[in-house]
Parts: sequence; structure tokens; C-alpha cells
Amino acid sequence: MVNRKLFDSNRLKRSLKRKAASTGNGAVKTMCAPGFPLYYVLRNLGWLKHERWWTTLSNRARRAHAFRIISKRIAIFNEVKKWRKIPPDVQAPLSEKPEKNSPAYCNKCGLCCEVASGMPDFPVPDAVPAPWRDMFANGLGQGHRFCPFLWEDNLSGGSICAIYPVRSNPCRLFESEECEFFWKSDEPRELSSARKILLMGRWLIKLVDPR
Repeated sequence: MVNRKLFDSNRLKRSLKRKAASTGNGAVKTMCAPGFPLYYVLRNLGWLKHERWWTTLSNRARRAHAFRIISKRIAIFNEVKKWRKIPPDVQAPLSEKPEKNSPAYCNKCGLCCEVASGMPDFPVPDAVPAPWRDMFANGLGQGHRFCPFLWEDNLSGGSICAIYPVRSNPCRLFESEECEFFWKSDEPRELSSARKILLMGRWLIKLVDPR
């Protein structure tokens, strides 16, 4: 299958890295870290203009809410990153490499993970912290569009599931037909414009580091 990845955020992350080095801003530093789902955060923010509740907010309220969305994404990213470092004898399921075990039809576009919540039916429930199971079931809150465990694979320009070896059973049942359904919608083309993403990225940088 042809890789239909939506956008490569490496260029934007390099720009963020220079910003982090010059300012010492911790939030910016995390957003340019390998794996951080920067592209999906930008798509998330871009999608909010379609939400009725968002359009009723003042500009100040939108900035505050967007900042909370970014802060929460940074927090869960750091939590999962720390969890992935647990020694294999404690967290044995992580011996399976998520980057190398996706189905043959998967092109790592990540559209299937742009779902805010799902059924928290995990094959090994205790392998995932209970608060994370609740996050998976209920999402991260208003305005959050994608799965808490969706990361970027910056080497391929695609996406990965940060908890792939212990992912939920509904995720395991996702097949190529569902993949095609997501891909054929108008959304991938509408939200994946390189120009729109870069403009959103500039706004995001000003949001987390207004200096």
C-alpha cells in the first residue's frame, strides 16, 4: 500500500527545537521531542473551528482553552514516556515493538486514532494504569480530538500507538474497511494542508511562548 501519510512535522519540530534552545521553555522543548504528536495537536486545534461551542468563545477564552489542551497533551505524553521506560521484567508486554507490528494495510496515517474515546476493554487490564483506562474511555476532556496514546513516528513521518503491545481489544479489531472509511472522508484533505499546519504551528508557538 502506498504510504498516504498526512504530514511530516519534522521541519516544524526543528523550528521548535531552536526556539526551545533559545528560550528554555519546557513546554516547547516537550513538543519538539521525538514521538510527541505535534501534528495531531495542530489538526486538533484546526478542527475546533468546526465546533459550535468553540465559535461562541471570545478570542481570549479560545487561547486559554487551547493552552489547556496543549498542557494536558504534554502531561499525558510525559506520563506515557516515563511508563515506557519501565524495565521489561516489570512491564513485559512492552517487549513488543509498536513501530514494527502494525497490520499490513496500515500506512500509519493515524486517522483511526483521531477518536476522542473508546471502549476500555483491554486484554491485560492491569498492564495499563487505571486512570489511563478512564482516559481511553472518556477522552481528555472538551476539545480533545484524538486518543491519548497516539504518538508520532518521526522517522517514517507517520504515527504509532505508544501502548501498542497492550492496546485495547476494539483497536485490535479495527480492519482495513474501517481504515478506508476514514481515509475517504473529506477531513484528511481539509485538515492536512501543509500551509494551514505551518500557520497553526506558528500560532501554537506564540501561545506557549509569547515572548
